[in-house]
Amino acid sequence: TMLFLAELGLRQPKSVLISDKDSSILAFKELGSDYPIILKTVTGTKGVGVMYIESEKSLSAITQILYKLDEDIGLMLQEYIPTKYDVRAIVRNKEIIATMQRPVVPGDFRSNVSQGSKASFIELTDVEKEDCIKAAETVDGLWVGVDFIPATNREKEQPFIIEVNSSPGSGQIDDVNNIDLIGIIL
Repeated sequence: TMLFLAELGLRQPKSVLISDKDSSILAFKELGSDYPIILKTVTGTKGVGVMYIESEKSLSAITQILYKLDEDIGLMLQEYIPTKYDVRAIVRNKEIIATMQRPVVPGDFRSNVSQGSKASFIELTDVEKEDCIKAAETVDGLWVGVDFIPATNREKEQPFIIEVNSSPGSGQIDDVNNIDLIGIIL
């Protein structure tokens, strides 16, 4: 997904794939960022597999254990972008049908509802709407959740797309949008 989003010029956190168990430090240098960084499994759900890494020692140790558990695991590094919240937009057939702002969980760095975040409604800017629809189209998504960190100037700057979910969790989205999501889908 990262590569497809980059082809369309959608803004993302700087990201680098880790090619094997011995290349995490090389990948970090290629990332060109400072600690802390984010280490992600390329498949995951509900915030599981997303790790906050504060040092080279932690990066090496965690990468080693992940490759020991699964020698074929896909891993990537991303720059850490401090934020108070992220946004999920549910896109169906090139139309945004629901949105929610998800505050970072106290004592954590993630903002997943499944991790305890309490969502609220957010109105997207035209720039955010356009990029969410492009992100969905990039993966041929008929039904996806596009997660992003808003730009400082939401009206003029592109958001940082952090994920396009093919099976997005929708906890709290009915309530914060005052809709029946399952009814809309059916």
